[in-house]
Amino acid sequence: MDALRGIIVPFATPFDDNEEVDTAKAKRLIDSLIAAGVHGLIVLGDTGEFFALTPEERTRFVEFAIKHIKGRAQVVVQPSAITTRETIMHARHAQQCGADALMVLPPYYRSSPEAEVYAHYEAVAKAVDLPIIAYCLPGICAEVMTPAFLARLAQIDNIRYVKDSTGILPRIRQIRAICGDKLRVFVGGDTIAYDGLVAGAIGSIWGAANFMPRQAVRLFDLVREKEELLRARELWDKMFPICDFLEQHGYAASVKAGLALTGLDVGPPRRPALPLTPGERSKLAGLMKPVGLTIAKQTEKAA
Repeated sequence: MDALRGIIVPFATPFDDNEEVDTAKAKRLIDSLIAAGVHGLIVLGDTGEFFALTPEERTRFVEFAIKHIKGRAQVVVQPSAITTRETIMHARHAQQCGADALMVLPPYYRSSPEAEVYAHYEAVAKAVDLPIIAYCLPGICAEVMTPAFLARLAQIDNIRYVKDSTGILPRIRQIRAICGDKLRVFVGGDTIAYDGLVAGAIGSIWGAANFMPRQAVRLFDLVREKEELLRARELWDKMFPICDFLEQHGYAASVKAGLALTGLDVGPPRRPALPLTPGERSKLAGLMKPVGLTIAKQTEKAA
């Protein structure tokens, strides 16, 4: 497969009013993102609420999503689970379904020492023949996944990327300096998306791009393809308040609210997560308008 780069969207998993997975809504969302020109899609990322689905729901949704995408965009599956054994099960299933790559969290639920984190990634990498994005997420072994540790992971053949969601801008340069091309960096912190691309990230794995995909792709093109940083910064100044809002509220719920405000309803988050309040939706709608997003009239009234 071609090397991953660009705007890769961990798309929301749509639910109906009974919190059941809604594939009809998922088809509309997937098609809209591909039409907007995103470079890739992540099935069951954090924004896709993978942690809220049963193992059976996860396998069915991966099968559905890869079949529907049908090669129109690169597909990354997140197979992460609490145990290495279950992570490998989901990883192998994703490979069998035709995924292009995997994005793997370190062990979560409890803090793991460096030896366990390394062993986890090594075992998953040996179980599949797909490129792997190591996922550095605050609160989940971030203190273990230092640039030096990531350089160790990069010695494992198919660990080729890292999504750094710490929001610490110097880490992108530090990882690039110590790992070079052996481990290419995706910026994962929403509020440093522009700065991360300028610092040399090869793209952004970006949940907010669910409801502003054209703007996200435009930002990437201006920074990485055209090197028109002034125009990119002008766009980013309008996008930043949205990203700041998302990082201060329930992320999946905020993304789903943003989609609904644009007229693309993907249902509520799965409980215990709660939808945004009417006041929060109204604030988000106000932040979206300067970016050029059209707020659907019925949702504007609801907000």
